[in-house]
Amino acid sequence: MRVDELDISDRIAEALNSVGFVNLHPPQAEAIPIALTGRNLVAAIPTASGKSLIGYVPALKTIVEKRRRVLYIVPLKALASEKKDDFDRFSSLGIRTHLSTGDLDSEDRGLEDADIVVATSEKADSMIRHGSRWIQDIGLVIADEIHMIHDPGRGPTLEVALTKLMRRNRDLQIIALSATISNASDLAEWLHADLVRSDWRPIPLKEGVFYDGAISFNDNTKREVPAGGDTIWALVRQAVEDGGQGLVFVNSRRSTEALAVKFSKDMGKIAGRELSKAEETLLEGDADSTATGRKLSSCVKCGMAFHNAGLTYRQRKYVEDGFRAGLIKCIVATPTLAAGINLPARRVVVRDTMRFESNSGNSPIPVMEVKQMCGRAGRPGYDPYGEAVLVAKTEKDYEHLMEDYVEHDTERLTSKLFNDKVLRSHILGLVATGDADSEESIISFLRETFFGTVSQLFGIESVVGNVVDFLEEEKMVSREGDLIRILPFGKRVSDLYIDPMSASILRDAVMRITDDTETMPILIAAAMTPDVMGMYPKKCDEARLDSVFDQYCDSLLVDPDDIEDYIYDFFRSDLKSAVMVYDWIEEVDEDTMTDNMGIGPGDIRSKVDMMDWIIYSMNEIALIFNPDAVRKVRPLMTRIRYGVKEELMDLVSFRGVGRSRARILFNRGIRTRSDVMSTSYEELASIPRIGPSLARSMKDQTGSVSDRVAEMSPSDEEALIEAMAADYGEALSEPVKVTEPEPVKKNKKKKVEETGRKQASLFDF
Repeated sequence: MRVDELDISDRIAEALNSVGFVNLHPPQAEAIPIALTGRNLVAAIPTASGKSLIGYVPALKTIVEKRRRVLYIVPLKALASEKKDDFDRFSSLGIRTHLSTGDLDSEDRGLEDADIVVATSEKADSMIRHGSRWIQDIGLVIADEIHMIHDPGRGPTLEVALTKLMRRNRDLQIIALSATISNASDLAEWLHADLVRSDWRPIPLKEGVFYDGAISFNDNTKREVPAGGDTIWALVRQAVEDGGQGLVFVNSRRSTEALAVKFSKDMGKIAGRELSKAEETLLEGDADSTATGRKLSSCVKCGMAFHNAGLTYRQRKYVEDGFRAGLIKCIVATPTLAAGINLPARRVVVRDTMRFESNSGNSPIPVMEVKQMCGRAGRPGYDPYGEAVLVAKTEKDYEHLMEDYVEHDTERLTSKLFNDKVLRSHILGLVATGDADSEESIISFLRETFFGTVSQLFGIESVVGNVVDFLEEEKMVSREGDLIRILPFGKRVSDLYIDPMSASILRDAVMRITDDTETMPILIAAAMTPDVMGMYPKKCDEARLDSVFDQYCDSLLVDPDDIEDYIYDFFRSDLKSAVMVYDWIEEVDEDTMTDNMGIGPGDIRSKVDMMDWIIYSMNEIALIFNPDAVRKVRPLMTRIRYGVKEELMDLVSFRGVGRSRARILFNRGIRTRSDVMSTSYEELASIPRIGPSLARSMKDQTGSVSDRVAEMSPSDEEALIEAMAADYGEALSEPVKVTEPEPVKKNKKKKVEETGRKQASLFDF
């Protein structure tokens, strides 16, 4: 079936043809006509089979022909950027796409004129909680990677957001895109949707197990693998020498780095190349070079890379773009790379099917996750086939992997909503937005969730009652007979999008803050909230953690014994998080932090971003309960965001000046905005790492002084970075241009735009 045979206008058909969509794959030909009728749809088809187009075509019709708006929900920020890039290709239709993944305590800038918003599930739910008027005009919601509903972190929020949207607008169309799952019919029942299920793939995929020198595939074929040292390297080398690329999945960040470094020398003989200075700067960590970054840069020179949550966003993006361009021949990654990001390879190698879980020790990785990894094999337009290989060490292991993974169906999707911690946040949100006003109406709402569809809700009354009791005790809601009403504190907590338990801890903490309170007890209180995941304390951390505890045990703002369900054994994990953030704001360099704590630069940034959000929330709560505490809390917001001592706060308020440049300026005697104003442009421009463009920008900015850290629009920020890069004759803006050897043809790179103050959680990585 051809695109121009669909029930769409000629304009839309021409726009689709212009970007390469001409003929439909069989699953698309079955699903898209259903979606174009306006009926709800669940499409459960394999990775790389064209799921996205099943959402794109109805989205274009909804916007162009029906004059309605579209909400596109994704599980990860990285995937959101990818989808925005895709929709930007249809700008000839006059479609305005907005990426919304940032600040959860705002309605968001740029929504008013947007035809389609690409958002994470958390941001979509936040938009509902803030009463965004944009939500009222939605005609279509596309839930991409909806099988992530089984994820304990992301799943409940997606489930609740979709249920809210469906209850508020019974005419709303829902299109849910999923990998192949065994109980897709349950999703269809929940969403009142037609189901299209298919196993078709544009590139044949063979799954198998490597053992004793050969891969045994599920189609009863075998392939010998030339021996030569490490088994994983032998599998990768064969794929690369055949003209393909490899993805290797392992269960830990440390393993990704170790394997990539181990294979680099041999890969360099096949795919080594020179990097530009700009590429080296980016890979090493931009302004703050780290050991991890230098290791990554060294690997990339050899055509290898590692990919994990310990890398910065810019490092991960570079690796992904370099792999798509064919410049990086193999990536060693943790399983998060398999969660929807479009990075197919000729051969996928899954080394580990076990991983360490904090609550259960070593546990088998679910079949669904392994299938997601396997589904990355086979690049449409590049590979004639894809191979996914699991690695066995013994014959018994071979039988286990073949029977329990290769030949096994994925697990049934289950809801993760029935959990006290999850429910207390979402029940508060329901009351705050008026979606429920009694225990009965809360239960009625839950009956319409995926959880309510696939379970009998046994015991739900007592669980809901306990949650409402907690919210009432914490003065977030009040009961008036059977009615439940939101109180000002509860509404603020709902808008802040934090766990009500976190809000309770923060409230108790700010009420104890005085002018004599030191920074560390504030950080410890913030780290003890359930929204900030603790850091595993290692043996090398013991001495320092003991010292910090001894120093501050009598000045803690929150007693662990006063926190409901707090597990005291986790206190040391929370203490380590506080210590890490303290080092960050005391300007300890990242190399020292990563070495001392056994973490990656990305770990620092993800923890800093989450603590930034919690400290922001603490400041908002202080305004309600103890305004005097703001004097202690508010400066921490800037210090945490930029990683600086208090003396640099004035300097980092300049756009383009981070912690490193601020310290350089300070050491040159330029310490305030007034100093910048009185310093000549020529003198500023001559300072190392400042240069003409940043100097000019700083002089321009001295015209307005604000008590808030200055914000920069994405376009302004990119323009400034490009100008600064021009000063040094280097391309530092994102994405960095990769240096390509002939005859590889360079792929076009696209700008990624994000609005709002950046905020991250563990779910982003």
